[in-house]
Amino acid sequence: MKKYNSLSKLYLGRKLEESRKFLSIFYVIGTTLYLGFWIADYVQYYEHRYEFLIIRIGFCFLALCSFFVNKSNQTFLKNQVWQLALTFYGSLGITYMMMRTEGPTSVYFSGLNLVAVISLMFATYQASLFVVALVLTYLPYFILCLLHAQAIGNNGIFIHLFFIFGTIFTIIFARDRREKELISLLSAQAALSEVVENRDSVIAQKTAEAVNLNALSAQFSPQVVKAIRDGSIKLDESVHRSKICAIFIDIVNSTERVVRLDQAKVQLVLARFLDTTLTTFLKYDLTIDKFHGDGVLAFSNDPIQRADFVERVCMAALEVRESISVDQDFYILNWKNEMQVRIGIAVGFANVGFYGDKKYFRSFTAIGAPLPFASRLTSIAQPNQILVDFETAEILRSQKFILNLVGERKLKGFDQDKNIVYSLEAPPISNAALVGAKACPDHPYTVLHLDTNDKGLFIFKCRECGFEDTKVSGYDNIRTNAKKIIQSA
Repeated sequence: MKKYNSLSKLYLGRKLEESRKFLSIFYVIGTTLYLGFWIADYVQYYEHRYEFLIIRIGFCFLALCSFFVNKSNQTFLKNQVWQLALTFYGSLGITYMMMRTEGPTSVYFSGLNLVAVISLMFATYQASLFVVALVLTYLPYFILCLLHAQAIGNNGIFIHLFFIFGTIFTIIFARDRREKELISLLSAQAALSEVVENRDSVIAQKTAEAVNLNALSAQFSPQVVKAIRDGSIKLDESVHRSKICAIFIDIVNSTERVVRLDQAKVQLVLARFLDTTLTTFLKYDLTIDKFHGDGVLAFSNDPIQRADFVERVCMAALEVRESISVDQDFYILNWKNEMQVRIGIAVGFANVGFYGDKKYFRSFTAIGAPLPFASRLTSIAQPNQILVDFETAEILRSQKFILNLVGERKLKGFDQDKNIVYSLEAPPISNAALVGAKACPDHPYTVLHLDTNDKGLFIFKCRECGFEDTKVSGYDNIRTNAKKIIQSA
C-alpha cells in the first residue's frame, strides 16, 4: 500500500510537470501555428479572411487567459481543464471554417487532425479526461458530417473516417507506450526511493543503537553491552532463570573513615578501591550488578556463561584482597589506616534480566537468594576474610582450593536454613591467581577478560576487537601465601 501511494504520488507529480511543460510550449508554438495559418485563409478564402482572423485571435486570447490563470497556482487538474478548453476551441474553430467553405470535405480537415495530434498526443491527460478530450476534438466534425451527409456521399465519409480512426489509433498507441514507459520508470524510481528510505532508516536505526550502546557502556557491564550488540539479549526481553555465583565486597569501617577524612582523600581512596575491584571483576568475566555505598555487588554466569563461573568469582575475590594488600602504602598514606575488606560469595538460582521502566531507567540485574546471601556473609565476615556458602565450598574443594570450616551461622533472612559457612583462604597452587588486569592497546578504556584459546591455555582477550595477549604468568604473592597456608595446615 505504501509503495502504491508512493508510485501514485510520483505519477501525479510527473504528470503535473509534463502538463506545465506542454502549456509553456503551447502558449508560444500552438498560438503561433493557429494564428499563422491565417495566411492560408487570406490566400485561399479571401472573402472569409476577417471572419477566420477573429476565430484565430479568439484562440490566442483563450491561450493568453490560460497563461495568466495558471501562472500563480498550477495544478494538474486545472492544467487539464485548460488543455480541454483549448482543444475544444481549436477543433470547433476548424470545424466552423470547414462549414463556411466546402463542408466536411474541406481542406481544413487536415487542420482538424493537426489539432488532434498536438492536443492528444503531446498534451498530458489522465485516462478519463483523455477520452473526454478525444470526444471534444472530433464531436463538432461528426455533427457537421451529419448535417451534410447527403452532400458528401458515402465514399467521402468513409475516406474521412478512415483517416480519423487511423489518427485516433496512432494517438492511443503512442499514448499507451508513453504511459507504460512512464509507469516503468516511476516504478523503478519508487523502488529506488524505497531502498534509499529503508537504507536511511537502517542507518538511523543503527546509529541510534550505536548511541544507545555507548550510553549502555557506561551503565552496564561490558558483557551485557556485548550481549545486546550481538543480539543474544534484548532490552525489552523478560527476565529468565539462571544459576549464578554472587559476590559482595565491602570496606571495613568505611563510615568512620569517611566522617574523619577530608572529602578529597575519601574520593581518591574510593576511586582506587573501585578501580582495583572492578577491573579485577571484569578480568574474570563478572557482571557488575550495583553499588551499595562503598560496596560492590557482582555475579557471574550471565549473560556470559562459563563452566568455571564459581571458580572465577573466587579467584577474583582472592586477587582483589591481594591487590589491596600490596597497595597498603597508598591506603595508609591517604586512608590513614590499613585498608581492609569483607567478602561474601554464594551460589544459587536467580531471575536475571532487565528490570525497570522502559521509559525512564532499566538495569540489568539479578534478583534471587544468592545475592542477599552473599551480602549477609559479608556482614559476619572478619576483616580481609572471604566467606562462602556450602555449595560454593563443595565446588571449590573439588578444585583443590584451600578452605577452612567456619561453622553454622545464623543469617538475617535465612534463619530457617542450616547455613554452613566456609572461609576461602587460597587458590590451588597449580592455579594461582594470574597477573593483574590489562587494557587493550587499541581500546585503552577496556579491560581484557581472562579466557582460554583453542589449546586450552589462558589468554587475555578484548571484547571490542578480539585482541589476544598470551603473556599470562602466575601472581607470585598469592602463590607464596598458598604454600604457607598448606605448610601450616
